[in-house]
Amino acid sequence: MSLEFIAFFIILSFLTSLLTSVFSMGGGLIMLVALAQFFSPAILIPLHGSVQLTNNLSRVFVYRNFFQWDLIRNILFPTTFGAFLAINLFGNLSENILLLLIAATILFLTWAPSNHLLFSLMKNDLSCGFISGFAGIFVGANGPLVTACLRTKKLQPEILIANHGAIMVFQHLIKIILFASFFNFLILDYLVFIILMTISGYFGAVIAKRLIIKISLSKFDLILKVLLTLLSLFLIV
Repeated sequence: MSLEFIAFFIILSFLTSLLTSVFSMGGGLIMLVALAQFFSPAILIPLHGSVQLTNNLSRVFVYRNFFQWDLIRNILFPTTFGAFLAINLFGNLSENILLLLIAATILFLTWAPSNHLLFSLMKNDLSCGFISGFAGIFVGANGPLVTACLRTKKLQPEILIANHGAIMVFQHLIKIILFASFFNFLILDYLVFIILMTISGYFGAVIAKRLIIKISLSKFDLILKVLLTLLSLFLIV
């Protein structure tokens, strides 16, 4: 990896952690599409999971006083089953199909109406855990599915961010373990890269805590949708 490559992703980690900490969405998708320009799916998914794991750890630390453990446990239990089922199917799909799945999923999560059937299923903790765990193996972008579940519970922003972060830490950890076991993903090969991004992601989370009530969600939502649409199209053209 060149210094320019590492510097770009350090900055991107700061920005995506800030976005996710403020809105509980957006940052993970942007990071996924950026990494997809350089890595094959078998490396992309666990590497993205590693980066998001560390960024979520920083969020979890910053918001550690807002956990709701019953909610977290209800979602994490079925996550394990969904992820294990998906990893056994992952190797049967070609790289091109996986990239199409990633792009299609990002476009769906970006533009699907909030009353779509899939998001309706997310109201149930068990289905949320299973579906998001399953999707995380194939496309990496399972954070918005968990967000859809938590938003139905009318949580205060800090509580939503804290519990979303804790759930994502576990889901990304399961993902890394499964890819290491089934596809020989070696996290040590990317450890320095991940650590540097973790540090910048932590500062993004700290700064975001001061911005949480100062940014217009509607303006952010429109900009994010356009950006994610353009980035997703790069994966399939």
